[in-house]
Amino acid sequence: MTDHKVQGTHVGQDGKDTLVHTSSQDTSPALTVINPGMLALIEDRGRFGYAGMGVTPSGCFDRLSFARANHVLGNSQDAPMIEILHGGFEARFECATTFTILGTRAPVEITHPGERPRMEYTQAVYDAVPGTVVRLSGAEAGMRAYFAIRGGFDVPTELGSASRDTMSNLGPAPLAAGDVVNAGHFVEEDPWVPRVRAIPPVWPKRSQELLTVILGPRSHWFTTTAIFDFLWQEYVVSGNSDRIGVRLEGPKPLTRSINDELASEGTVRGAVQIPANGQPVIFGPDHPVTGGYPVIGVLSARSADRVAQLRPGDTVRFTVR
Repeated sequence: MTDHKVQGTHVGQDGKDTLVHTSSQDTSPALTVINPGMLALIEDRGRFGYAGMGVTPSGCFDRLSFARANHVLGNSQDAPMIEILHGGFEARFECATTFTILGTRAPVEITHPGERPRMEYTQAVYDAVPGTVVRLSGAEAGMRAYFAIRGGFDVPTELGSASRDTMSNLGPAPLAAGDVVNAGHFVEEDPWVPRVRAIPPVWPKRSQELLTVILGPRSHWFTTTAIFDFLWQEYVVSGNSDRIGVRLEGPKPLTRSINDELASEGTVRGAVQIPANGQPVIFGPDHPVTGGYPVIGVLSARSADRVAQLRPGDTVRFTVR
């Protein structure tokens, strides 16, 4: 089931109706992918209201970085962009535009036609002309970068969203070398440039990340000792993590006080599920809509976004709100 966004209006901050649309008509190429790196996905805010069909909302993993990238470029909040895992992404611009890469801290090599490569960093806004090549190196901090251009990208949608859902295989396929992505028209207001170029990082680098959790709805299924261990022991992020779930490894598996079978129930992004091995799994944007293991707690919205930038080997602890 494929559709396209159609022309419409969006009420801007000044209270005026601003044209915001993208369609299969009146489009032009924005960039050609040279190297997608480990994984490059088109993402927007997600598709909502389809849980009854077994479809999760999906969408950008780090919603805060996504929102900021669109904001600094003057895009509407729905403008699709590219979510890049770790780095290695390289593309050539086919049009003149302004772009930014937020979320991770990583070197960015920008080569304008006829000029030598210039080394920059993420967390800034840059200009491009046709033929400009941008290459994102591996992240020094963080895990997912958000590559956005002025106006966003024009891509086909499924169930009202341009997001790639890695569990349901909905939305645009992962980007591959040679893919051409069209420019969109998700413009809402003036961009921050040229007044502002450097963007403060959303996520400062820490030796240990503290994630805020609200206990429940099944915290009573665990022993008092298990709750204590959950909140006080240090966990390490497993390399076996993805957009579906971020797996943690701790010294003490969490033990239950109730060992009955739990009927499958609805799940949400940020839910901390405890499977049979007693090690927490934090659900990401592509999580299943139901789960059969007890959820000991749910992360705050900000902490659920922060999880997107955790790297294998990073250490985390939980704190109760």
